[in-house]
Amino acid sequence: MAETPKRRVVLAMDGSEYADYAFNWYVENFKMDGDYLTVVHSFEAKSISHAALGSDVKALGNVLEEEAKENKVILDLLRTKLASAGVAGEVKPLVGKPGETVVHEAHEQNADVILCGSRGHGKLRRTFMGSVSDYIVHHSHVPVVVCRHKNHHHGHGHHH
Repeated sequence: MAETPKRRVVLAMDGSEYADYAFNWYVENFKMDGDYLTVVHSFEAKSISHAALGSDVKALGNVLEEEAKENKVILDLLRTKLASAGVAGEVKPLVGKPGETVVHEAHEQNADVILCGSRGHGKLRRTFMGSVSDYIVHHSHVPVVVCRHKNHHHGHGHHH
């Protein structure tokens, strides 16, 4: 039996540069010997209305298979990241609403802390990591570290 990790850290990933930022921030600033990092990659079966979920299993299977291919690419990338950073841990693909899956996973694991990225654009851009980090902060029973991307240094050409 392997020794119990000193800290269990759950990292919310969405495959974006902001999530990368959170991962890199963890490695550079937060990682401790004995950590066990679970990278949660949440994906919703976005192509299907929930009404259809129960009935047409074959169609659902095809959709999920397509998404699974995309997600496998992301998961392999994340596993490579973990390995090359020398971090002990695993990558867990979970289907469901990203905030909920992360909070649930942290609860299941008795995690010590949750890390998530944030686009930090204020109210204008309630995009993925923004609303997800809010959800996690409000619902988590353990400390949450929101890694704000310092993107205001990279010029101002991105505003639409």
